[in-house]
Amino acid sequence: MRGWSALLLALCVARTGWARETWQLGTAELPPAVTAKRADQGYYPVLLRRVLQELDVDARLHFLPPVRAVLDGAAGHYTAVFPLARSAERERDFLVSEPLFTVRIRVFLRRDDDWAGRGLADLTGGLLCNIQGARLYPELETALSDGRLRMQRVSEISACFRMLAAGRVRYVVTGENTGFEGMQAGAGGAAAVRMAPLLLAEQTVHLMFPRTDPASAARRAAFDQAIRRLRAQGVMQKLEHQVLPQAPTAMR
Repeated sequence: MRGWSALLLALCVARTGWARETWQLGTAELPPAVTAKRADQGYYPVLLRRVLQELDVDARLHFLPPVRAVLDGAAGHYTAVFPLARSAERERDFLVSEPLFTVRIRVFLRRDDDWAGRGLADLTGGLLCNIQGARLYPELETALSDGRLRMQRVSEISACFRMLAAGRVRYVVTGENTGFEGMQAGAGGAAAVRMAPLLLAEQTVHLMFPRTDPASAARRAAFDQAIRRLRAQGVMQKLEHQVLPQAPTAMR
């Protein structure tokens, strides 16, 4: 019996050694990019898990209010927080990964709106719309905070497009792929909406690892190496094409 007990103990120890690490990740509801309402949890988690597959690591997402996700992440309650934009303030608390994705920020309007703006200042006077918790890029956030621009916040991007069709907002300002999904789900679909030629900005989003965790530097380095390798091989670009919402047929 002692021999069998020793063997079982050895097997248990060995199996424990084989266990995959699971990263506990703080995040927020930012549909369709990140959402608990979908089986795959959105296209950012799909991209993220492909990178973590290279590291033999699993991911468990914890959905929180955006501010709490950042505060709890900085305190070391999570392995990392995502998706976050880089800023000097955040770099004081976090080690910032290579970009997980680059968001192309666009303006969507009704087809009968002849707006032909050339920059952020040309949005003055019209009500903007985007989802709750989304922070697009610093210049836009500054214009909103100092009152030069106004934005309606909603829980689903499709609601922005319904409000756009009804004339309750003039602009939907959001990431290109998020907009593609929203315009197809909104009232009137793609036939009622157009995307302005103007590219407002490009904003990278990242994983951020808390400086309070001694393991963060090694994790960040491993993640960065894996995503650089996958991009060099074309793997991430192919996956993005497969999982990201694409332009409606009417726009192609």
